[in-house]
Amino acid sequence: MTNSVLTRLLALQREQIAILKAFGFTNRQIVVHYLKFAAVIVVGGTGLGTLGGVALGEKLVRMYTLFFRFPALDFRLDQPAVAIALSVGLGAVIAGVFSAVRRAARLPPAEAMRPEPPASYRPSLLERTGAGRWFGTSFRIAVRNIERRPVQAFFTIAGLALATALLILPNTFKAGIADVLDFQWDVVQRQDINLGLAEPSSGRTLHEFERLPGVIDAEPTRFASVRIHFQGRSRQIALRSLEAGGRHNRAVDTAGREITPPAEGLIVSAKLAEVLGARPGDELIVEALEGRRPVRAVPLVALAEDFTGIAAYMERHALNRLLGEGDVITGATLTIDAARRGEFLHALKGIPRVSAVAIKESMRQAFRETTAQSMGLIQTIYLTFAVVVAFGVIYNNARISLAERARELATLRVIGLTQREVGAILVIELAILAAAALPLGLLLGTGLATGIIQSVNTETVRLPLVFTSYTYTFAVIIVLLASALSALVVLRKLKHLDLIGALKAPE
Repeated sequence: MTNSVLTRLLALQREQIAILKAFGFTNRQIVVHYLKFAAVIVVGGTGLGTLGGVALGEKLVRMYTLFFRFPALDFRLDQPAVAIALSVGLGAVIAGVFSAVRRAARLPPAEAMRPEPPASYRPSLLERTGAGRWFGTSFRIAVRNIERRPVQAFFTIAGLALATALLILPNTFKAGIADVLDFQWDVVQRQDINLGLAEPSSGRTLHEFERLPGVIDAEPTRFASVRIHFQGRSRQIALRSLEAGGRHNRAVDTAGREITPPAEGLIVSAKLAEVLGARPGDELIVEALEGRRPVRAVPLVALAEDFTGIAAYMERHALNRLLGEGDVITGATLTIDAARRGEFLHALKGIPRVSAVAIKESMRQAFRETTAQSMGLIQTIYLTFAVVVAFGVIYNNARISLAERARELATLRVIGLTQREVGAILVIELAILAAAALPLGLLLGTGLATGIIQSVNTETVRLPLVFTSYTYTFAVIIVLLASALSALVVLRKLKHLDLIGALKAPE
């Protein structure tokens, strides 16, 4: 955009540059003057961006504080980031305008005093192939102009493709998070309530939970803190129990199939296996960190799909045997009648050994509300960036094309073309550029989203790649709307074009 703006500005100020050079200003002084002009844009933009970054950063920190319940979390402006933004902006602007500024500064004063020579046109590739006869005059003129200025067309297409790509990212993240929530709380964990005991208890405690009002189904759970070793690598995690034939907690593979817990052996998440460098069939060393703290070699029998943290599972009786204990549980999972949930919670208060209660729907609702806020903020940021880029690129391209070709367009009006036909030339140019940019933008956005999500493949969280028709449709519609808005603004200016003034030749 700065290249387009400065190129047009230099074309309009050819005579002023010539006068300055005639009065003794050097090429270097002229170049520095216009680079300063570009630098003002960068400094102003960086300043506004810094203020916006502070406001958005403080809002994001408040959301983190709300979600994680940090006792204190304050936003601090990262000053090196501001310096980097300023440096990158200056570098981009200098790269964009330096060649045009240097070319203008090298013009001899006598040549610069003359009007810029008219453009050299020739039949376009469309016309040379004979296909031009199928299209109208406005379309053929638009294609000729695009071919005449391939560099400007390239940058316009690149800008629109970038705007399209920016709009794909937030919806991809949003779809990935929604997929994780559905997987974690509908496929893996299908219970309504999780209960945690203050201390390990006998398996008979489960009968006490089954007698509570509203309980439809109950299954015991056992958690144990262990450290898993394999070939010099280790991770400390909570080893979770699974029930053979259980309907609540499950382990599923990458294809979504349930993994039946074996009588002996470990099931670990694929990420934990990757971190340890282990594969099914390997023997892992399990070091218990509670009770008698036994150390056992346990075979790895299967890998489970998991998107949050790292996990290891074992059949409950096998886990108790590993720990050298009898029928022990540390909690339970329950399915309850939603109509009697209040009655159930009231009765639960009378069981002192219960130390933790987690209601799945409440957790899901709270998480969705928080992620909706954060994703809404991120989507707003990306949407703003994309609209600014799309509108800026299209508007600059059309506005500069209108300014540079005012004489040509006025001539077309004088020789008989209607205002609608002349306006169609500019609109068709924009439409062709947008049609070329949108597929590239969709591909670029897909690649960016894939690269970013794959780079966020950590032990803490992993997002699946989910591309929906809504993601692509949203991006296309927003870019088209921004393009249409900028085209309408330019057409309005074309309507008020001074034909006599445009046709006057400067002496």
